[in-house]
Amino acid sequence: MTGVRVLRRLAGLVLLALMMAVPSAFAAPGVQPTVVDTDADPGTSFDVTKTVTTEEIPPNPDIVFLADTTGSMGPAIGNVKTNINNIIADVEASQPTAQFGVAQYRDREHCPADPFDVRLDQAVTDDNTLVVNAVNALALGDGCDFPENGLVALTFLATDPTVGYRADSTRIVVWFGDAPQHVDGNGPTVADTIAALQAAGIRVIAIDVGALDSTGQATAITDATGGVLLPGGGDVSGAILAGLSSLPVEVTPEVVSCDTGLSASFDPASQTVTSGDDAVFTETVTVAADAPQGSTLSCTVRFLIDGEPAGDAFTQSISVDVNDVTAPVAACTATVNPAGKTVPAAGNNPKSGQNPDGFYELTATDAVDPNPQIFVVDTGSGTVFGPFPSGTRIKYTEDATATPEQKGMGGPNSAVTIHIIGTGDAAVHAVDASGNQSAPVACLVPGPPK
Repeated sequence: MTGVRVLRRLAGLVLLALMMAVPSAFAAPGVQPTVVDTDADPGTSFDVTKTVTTEEIPPNPDIVFLADTTGSMGPAIGNVKTNINNIIADVEASQPTAQFGVAQYRDREHCPADPFDVRLDQAVTDDNTLVVNAVNALALGDGCDFPENGLVALTFLATDPTVGYRADSTRIVVWFGDAPQHVDGNGPTVADTIAALQAAGIRVIAIDVGALDSTGQATAITDATGGVLLPGGGDVSGAILAGLSSLPVEVTPEVVSCDTGLSASFDPASQTVTSGDDAVFTETVTVAADAPQGSTLSCTVRFLIDGEPAGDAFTQSISVDVNDVTAPVAACTATVNPAGKTVPAAGNNPKSGQNPDGFYELTATDAVDPNPQIFVVDTGSGTVFGPFPSGTRIKYTEDATATPEQKGMGGPNSAVTIHIIGTGDAAVHAVDASGNQSAPVACLVPGPPK
């Protein structure tokens, strides 16, 4: 089985695993978890481990095949011609929006018989038939001397608008040759070529069929453009596919929006991995101390690949229910008797309590819960009465000899509807829907006369 067939079978297995949503090493590209939905207290933070599985081939690629077509390149070009349909199919299986172009170079400057230094045979296109035809039409010519004019070709592909790169694409030049490039003062230097490629945002995958990197030129260019240098051997097309799936990619989290009171930060701020590998981040979500309690706050975060949005699979949502941590406030306010007259004065005798007749209105307020519950505790026996809604009016009687009890009082039109008998004074507290309990409030009444 040839190297290309092995690679294609492996790619097919990987794609099948992705479609079946097999976890871990075969996770589909995107961020996990995509949703964070939890609750937290104001003034706290929590960490979430975010795993971003990158795509094996960077998104939306424009790929230009650049071939040295001088005489010694016959076997390498023949290998690419044989497998060009497979190369395109494998790339599109991973990136359906991929487009391709074809160019070649020779050395007219040093070999007058050559008709060109560089020629664009097919601008970047989504018509694969045109691409296949351009590759199949590649023909060999004379290079005369050993070095060729690949630097001229690379600079052309970086600067000439007729190449046809899309504005939002990942630009890749797949360069294969077997000789170093001329640097004799009549054309671009390696530094010039690198600068042009970097300015155009082009990555270079260099396939060394023989001596392409004999002077270190290919290493310098691939290193500087975030590309990769691979040996070609007899399987140039296999090396092309391997190169396309082993490019470094930078993953950067970006907070798109956050509600006031919620924020997200990441460690590290960005990470570079080999395409297809995972980038792992610690996401810290912080709830501000003054975040509105009882509210739900949201953030949207996306993960950029090489500075560009990578689609819905790389976007996550954060939803935090801000806990209610503030206790309600209870009150026990002396009120009139059922006849609706005045509140009895406490008088000067401390034994008379704050309200000698024991009529009280129980109220509670809370920052979040509109209806906190109210409880009355007999401080003598510990008996708890309630819950009561805010605004309940009661009569409380203290009798150390009685059995604590609660009973109805007054008619249907009476303002006071509950009579509580306890062995000690009353203490009132409120509890909100989140379980926060207020401090107790005393409701003092006199005991029965002796």
